[in-house]
Amino acid sequence: MTNTKIIKLASMISLDTESQLKVREIRNEENVRKWMYTDHVIGVNEHLAWINWLKQDDKQIVFVVLSEECIPMGVVSVNAIDRLHKKADWAYYLTENARGGLGSSLEYNFINFVFDTLGMDKLNCEVIEGNDAVVKLHKKFLFQEEGFRCSNILKNGVRIGVHFLELTKDDWLAGKANIQEKYRGVFEKFSVSIQWQPSEEKVSHPIDQIEAARARNNLNWMSILRLAIEKSPGTAKPIVAEIKRIDREISALTDKITGENV
Repeated sequence: MTNTKIIKLASMISLDTESQLKVREIRNEENVRKWMYTDHVIGVNEHLAWINWLKQDDKQIVFVVLSEECIPMGVVSVNAIDRLHKKADWAYYLTENARGGLGSSLEYNFINFVFDTLGMDKLNCEVIEGNDAVVKLHKKFLFQEEGFRCSNILKNGVRIGVHFLELTKDDWLAGKANIQEKYRGVFEKFSVSIQWQPSEEKVSHPIDQIEAARARNNLNWMSILRLAIEKSPGTAKPIVAEIKRIDREISALTDKITGENV
């Protein structure tokens, strides 16, 4: 195991801005975008607004896959976390040059994380039609196909289907020893650690809340401009109301910070 590669999964919101912007480059790689539901090139503002949203969203956790040198190599996320019914969705993508069994090692370790650390009982995923390699990979790790929804999404003017796969904790516990033995040689190439604390799941510092609120406000102003040009000023009234609400939210948060530091 002397050639074992050290791989770390760190929360997206914990990274410095340079690393976060590197993730945007990976998101915009053609081989990543083509398998996403939305495949447009992501701008800087859109990317940063997404990260701000993650700070407030307690139903998803997004990890960045980091090399030993802390260079971003991809993203692994758990989404639609349902604590009542103990289920969640997950997805991952890697940069073009990340090969050699890394995907398999990530899948094995992340499944363990979802069931053992997050306490879920069922893990779901969706794969766009044509991405046969990923469907095959998931099935290697005991995922079963629940169904295939034909013509479910529109990409490049063509309607295509989506595979729906699922894995239960019971099935995983029953079969993971065989998986570990079968792919031992692949798993030994990587040492994967997931750096996460429950408190990271949601950042609630008032400054972060203000930053997120201002980002939402900026996006709303752009929406108003589009509506005013394309439709009518009256159509924009609900958005104006939302902007005023966010302004009040920012004011209240600012008062809170001022009060705490007086």
